[in-house]
Amino acid sequence: MRPLSGNLDDSLGFLIADSSRYVKRSLYARIAAHGIRGGAWFVLRVLWERDDVTQRELAHRLGLMEPSVQEMLRAMERDGLVTRQRDEQDRRKMRIRLTPRARKLEPVLMRIAADVNALMLTGLDASEEVQLKRLLGKVRSTLAADVEASATVLPEEPVAGARAPRRSTG
Repeated sequence: MRPLSGNLDDSLGFLIADSSRYVKRSLYARIAAHGIRGGAWFVLRVLWERDDVTQRELAHRLGLMEPSVQEMLRAMERDGLVTRQRDEQDRRKMRIRLTPRARKLEPVLMRIAADVNALMLTGLDASEEVQLKRLLGKVRSTLAADVEASATVLPEEPVAGARAPRRSTG
């Protein structure tokens, strides 16, 4: 095991987390001009790939707990981006579908995302981009396997645009 230095910029975890924070801030500032909250971005990305999923499927794909996803979906429904309807075969399930407004926003928001990705890669040549993606993919796979193997349920990362879960007072 490699020892950690006292300098945060030598910490791979910090560099990844800090870079992620800046990517989100850059993207969220741009999509906000179209009325999209940060947390809604990831939900839209999943639904643009595969619409008409259950709330549980969506939560699993996002790696979040269902109550957090439920709060995001309520906000997105108020914003006219999704509809939530009971599944006709299993009334316990809630099906999530994109609205025409959300579908119309896809090309606009994907262009914004492409611009942010291009900005991120400024200064890297094509081979460095491929190498960066390959190495980050390896890191993600290793950590995902660790989380999956863990017997402990880890707290989820807060999502921008979602309200904090309510706490019991007693």
